[in-house]
Amino acid sequence: LFMNELPIGSTARIITYTQQDSFTERLREFGLIPGTVIRLLRKAPFNGPVEIQYRNSRIVLRPNELAHLRLERIA
Repeated sequence: LFMNELPIGSTARIITYTQQDSFTERLREFGLIPGTVIRLLRKAPFNGPVEIQYRNSRIVLRPNELAHLRLERIA
């Protein structure tokens, strides 16, 4: 499951990364590691950035950045 398949307000768990590169290292530094539960807060129109919440943080990522995350839907 990928982020673009989730409706707003849904919750998912990060399973793994689809590739390993400098950006996935940055995601790890932000705390977005496998096992982290995230919640989709907002999607910008026309395939724009997406705001997610995890633990006590919020972050906005572009769709191509979110493509690095493989997710499992929780709710």
